[in-house]
Amino acid sequence: MATASRPSRKALRQARSAQFLGDRRKEAETKGPAAVLAVAIDQLRSAISQLPEERRSDAAQQATRMFDQLRQSLTES
Repeated sequence: MATASRPSRKALRQARSAQFLGDRRKEAETKGPAAVLAVAIDQLRSAISQLPEERRSDAAQQATRMFDQLRQSLTES
């Protein structure tokens, strides 16, 4: 008799986190673009923190460069 496979604890934790962030994003959409931006940045920070330690620094630097480029582009227009 085969046993039913259960999702791993990690998979369950990731699903709860995704649900939580998705709910926050939907709630933020009712409050406006600035609230959505704050949630999106939190989602990025969460994604970076879940990377293996050796990849976090590069990901954070890449995100920082992207924000700096966007900021410069907005101030030049």
